[in-house]
Amino acid sequence: MHFGHDAGAALTDAAGYRVIEAERRLGLRHVCGGNGGFPQAAAEWLAELRQRAASPVTRIAVADWYTPMCQVLPPALVELVNDDARWTATGGTGLADAVTRVIKPLDWPLAAGFGDITLTAVRHHYAHAALAYYTSGARKALVLALDGTGNYAECGMVCLGDGDQLTPVMSFTNRTGPRFGLVYEALARRVHGSQFDTGKLLGLTATGETDGSLLPVLRAMLVPQSTRRASPDLYERLDEDHLTGTALRYADSWWEYDPDSGGYLDAGLADSSDDDVVHSFGSVFPDEIRTADGRTVQVGTSPDERVCRDLAATLQTAVEHDLIRLVTGISRRFPSYTTLCYAGGCALNITANSRLAECGQFTRVSVPTCCDDSGIALGAALAVADPADRPALTGRSDWASLAYAGPPLEGLDAEDGHPPVPLDDLPRRLAGLGLTARRPADDEDFLQSVADLLADRRCVAWLEGGLETGPRALGHRSLLVSAHWNGARRYVSQTIKHREWFRPVAPICPEELADQYFTGPLDHTETMLFAVRVRPDRARRLAEARHIDGTARLQTVRPDTQPLLHRLCHALAARTQLPVLINTSANGGGRPILNHLDEALELLTETELDAVALPEHRLIIQ
Repeated sequence: MHFGHDAGAALTDAAGYRVIEAERRLGLRHVCGGNGGFPQAAAEWLAELRQRAASPVTRIAVADWYTPMCQVLPPALVELVNDDARWTATGGTGLADAVTRVIKPLDWPLAAGFGDITLTAVRHHYAHAALAYYTSGARKALVLALDGTGNYAECGMVCLGDGDQLTPVMSFTNRTGPRFGLVYEALARRVHGSQFDTGKLLGLTATGETDGSLLPVLRAMLVPQSTRRASPDLYERLDEDHLTGTALRYADSWWEYDPDSGGYLDAGLADSSDDDVVHSFGSVFPDEIRTADGRTVQVGTSPDERVCRDLAATLQTAVEHDLIRLVTGISRRFPSYTTLCYAGGCALNITANSRLAECGQFTRVSVPTCCDDSGIALGAALAVADPADRPALTGRSDWASLAYAGPPLEGLDAEDGHPPVPLDDLPRRLAGLGLTARRPADDEDFLQSVADLLADRRCVAWLEGGLETGPRALGHRSLLVSAHWNGARRYVSQTIKHREWFRPVAPICPEELADQYFTGPLDHTETMLFAVRVRPDRARRLAEARHIDGTARLQTVRPDTQPLLHRLCHALAARTQLPVLINTSANGGGRPILNHLDEALELLTETELDAVALPEHRLIIQ
């Protein structure tokens, strides 16, 4: 279980995975264990997972998150986090002993129904690493976890995966860097209003230009010069001439570049707590920046301001440059590991992921769909599970076992003790909403009918199978429009979902046709976590599916993993001569991805959405 933001519960056994994301069950974005209603819901999730387990549950893992607001944590975990200094080990031989710890379950009411279990606390970044490695199918891999911050101001970890063993070898902290996630969160908070808006900031980067005079300042914020000097194989030293005279202003105070620490706030925070370090770098972005040539840049607060767009682009350039150098350096320390497994919030940066895939250091870069904290619960479970309770992974389609490990759509099938809506009664219910339903005779007729809607410039909510894990809609809870008509992106993204103008959409294309339209790491595109580029000769045809900078967060589909979507693309091509769909998540603005028929019907009646397609039931609702 995981009680931090993006909380949830998960099960791993030989039969597969099951993931319950709290925000989608409770309808609250980034919900955590301190939210009202969480304790009762958490008990229900544990009971649900215990019932679905193929054999009796003998182990429960809890990620090491603690806040006084959370009333359902094992008291022994609170004691561990607060009192046990060994748990905070960051290097040397101590790190391997400080990533999992058996704690006392006897005084934890939440686990009372499980009988005799082993309860284990799992360190945040080790859970990220376990998720990345044990779901990748790799038998040997370099494993990297990077995010804004975990407990104890740790921001990342490096592990070595060999067979069933995952050994931590390095830990990163925000005190020394790299602060990729933390500084990204601070600028997102400044421009978009929330630390969770890093995805919006990534979309905004394409609308700005890298400012060469700001670049060394931002790179010194990400990794101070002192850290660069100490580990030259991992970090590139910055030119002091580009930093001398630079400064950051926070409110009324200017912080000059300090050559000893090689940063700005670093010297003043040397004796401060880890919490102060995290707050100073992650919660507040400078109000003004002075560059080495004496220019001062007032930092704005809106994505419509050019300075914010250029800062976003410059920060992205800085992150990519230092990330590639860091990962290349780690790889050279451990040269026999040619697969990289990557997780943590930073792994949602798809343009940086593509740089990793194309840097030539690895034969494969594997990123799990729930690489952010939504996967922490499953990662914790995988970290302590017996090898027999981790599903065997073989073949190219294994990613789907994790990608669609969420629950099926509720409201039509019996789920969690609630009766289903009988299909015979559905027309009467829909009539009361001013809607109708039709059931084509077979799959072919169903696909032809949906393709007709899409070719006629309609938007269809496609709701199929198990809910996606993580933040990306991958064709199971998706809003689809055809990419062939002008205005398609605006229609689905802005008219229906009320998203900002700079937010990208994602194309879906059959795998065997992808190289006709796109270039880049096309062998990494099944889960929409890598950016590709639209071919110049296809730019006009794919104007609605490409982002402002010419990239696309492509998802390729194959007949063995996405048979109906694959056929739908071809059926659409027969009508429009373009086998490309535009995909975005099925939800209203500011709400979690939907997973109940009632939510889909609400979206249909209260927005410009044109239809809901339910492939398993061969139903089209309009």
